Amino acid sequence: MTSLTKENLTLIGFADVGAWLTSRQTIAVKLDGEKATVNDVLVDTPNALYAFVRGDVVQYIGKTTQSLRKRFAGYRNPGQGQRTNLRCNAKIREVLAAGDEVRILVFTPIPDLRYGDYDINLAAGLEDALIKAFDPPWNGRDKGKPVTEEAEREKAEEEVEAPTAAEQAKLSFHQGPAFPFEITLGQAYYHQGFINPGVAASHHLGEDGEPIQVSFDDGAEPVMSSINRKANASGSVRIVGRNRQIADWFQQHFKPGDVVQARVLDPNRILLNARSN
Repeated sequence: MTSLTKENLTLIGFADVGAWLTSRQTIAVKLDGEKATVNDVLVDTPNALYAFVRGDVVQYIGKTTQSLRKRFAGYRNPGQGQRTNLRCNAKIREVLAAGDEVRILVFTPIPDLRYGDYDINLAAGLEDALIKAFDPPWNGRDKGKPVTEEAEREKAEEEVEAPTAAEQAKLSFHQGPAFPFEITLGQAYYHQGFINPGVAASHHLGEDGEPIQVSFDDGAEPVMSSINRKANASGSVRIVGRNRQIADWFQQHFKPGDVVQARVLDPNRILLNARSN
């Protein structure tokens, strides 16, 4: 069977975000690359697909409904009976002990895929297809056949270890003053969830095609969207992807014509403020 390679994954939209490294008595994730805030946002994304790669060959394909950061914490400190975590932890340690590198690639589908009125989970379907086609060596087996992480999911909840101060400093990019902007909820914005931060705020945001996390100060679950600099003639940002979820939040807290206060936290994160009670 042909091996699945890193190039195969990057061609379909996976991003290389970092690597595993030895850390004290266990292992840890190191995010690297020029786009630090992009990678930091990607590992906070739920419903994502990921791969572990040794050299150019993919060793493992997995999917998580929680954030990748939380999922990776399970590999770092696997609990008793968590077969997937224990197996991958041992494999990663073995590769690192041999002096090789284990790269981490992630796939976070942002554009909405729908069939009629229903959302389609692209990551779940792609996981099935890749594992069936390439049989990565670290994935589990059932009667000799490869199985997805979903099929092998542990019943026990994974506990997330709080990062050390040094690790938190590496993973936190909310530095510097936030840049405020306003969203006036015209009909299209209110009903379709569009966000155009404006020219000034756009100077503080990332490049076309990069992911952006839209978070909410009322504790609602953040939305992963994307930066589009081609929709507006000025080149200013339009936030596109999963806009229905943003529209639902607008409609829960505001009425048409209201003004939403917002802030750019870093090039790949914005925060929307709910109306004060």
